Amino acid sequence: MAPGSLHISRLPLTGVVLLWTAAYAAGLHFFFAFDWITAVTDAVLFNLLTASAVVVMNLVIGYLPRTGIFQMLLGLAVFFAFLSQWLAQQALAQLITDGVYLAFLNQSMPVRWAMGFVMIGSAGAALIFYIRWRELAESQAREAETQLVAREAELHKLQLQLQPHFLFNSLNSINALILVKPDQARQMVQQLSDFLRLTISRADEPWITLAQELEYLQAYLSIEKVRFGHRLDVNIQVEEAISDFVIPTLVLQPLLENAIKFGLYGTTGKTTIELRAIRNNNEIQIKITNPYDADMQPSAGSGFGLSGLQRRLYLLYARNDLMSTARANDTFTVNLVIPPRP
Repeated sequence: MAPGSLHISRLPLTGVVLLWTAAYAAGLHFFFAFDWITAVTDAVLFNLLTASAVVVMNLVIGYLPRTGIFQMLLGLAVFFAFLSQWLAQQALAQLITDGVYLAFLNQSMPVRWAMGFVMIGSAGAALIFYIRWRELAESQAREAETQLVAREAELHKLQLQLQPHFLFNSLNSINALILVKPDQARQMVQQLSDFLRLTISRADEPWITLAQELEYLQAYLSIEKVRFGHRLDVNIQVEEAISDFVIPTLVLQPLLENAIKFGLYGTTGKTTIELRAIRNNNEIQIKITNPYDADMQPSAGSGFGLSGLQRRLYLLYARNDLMSTARANDTFTVNLVIPPRP
């Protein structure tokens, strides 16, 4: 426990001490028939020394080790209760010479010691629990902040993740076109440059509109269409009313890349991939379908596309039910639900 971890002035001791002193003096005057001067003198000394003992002990608590602190608290409460009441007894005996009062003072000492012990011990225990509660709250706040930083770092990493095979395939296609079709090679280099520039420019934008995401998809598809030519046909239908709907950045490109990868692999004819986006209440539903031949699957890759997107959706929305896949009649379908931005 760090020294000085709590300033005693933060506790509302002043008002409590004044009220208790007034009640104590009134009790001595009305129930024991002592005059007001005697009653107030007794109450002030008793409560002043008790309050001083509370302050001193609470300052000492700041230097105690964490182990065995309640046992030490008990010992300190006994010590300071005895010391404060003994000092009060000596001072009152010097200030007040009334024999009846002095006899009452001596007889009441065990009760005073007990009261002092309860007051000092209670204040010390309350301080310890308060410090422990504050440390726990600070620890939880630090843990929550650490988790938030880690979550943002992971989201940033996932957002920047680019399928290596897409970049490598694009470079290989450019290499193959350089000699036979140099114009297409230059076009593809420019398109790949634009695509990468757009990817980097949106690295710090975790949220964009659906219209902006579709613009990014067009840059991606322009590269793929150079690679696959007439074989690739992508049909995109999006309700105009949802073009301003805010979605996570780069959430559709991995799905479209996955559809192209599995839809065109092992085929020589034209392949049509469809993307549909509609509004459903306050969410949007996106469906991407592509032909699928179970006997002609691509070799195992990084597997990042769907799994990375699933992880991003969970980090953003804390839900695991936003994406589902289905295979039926040689068609592979990905259904994606995007709720409003949290």
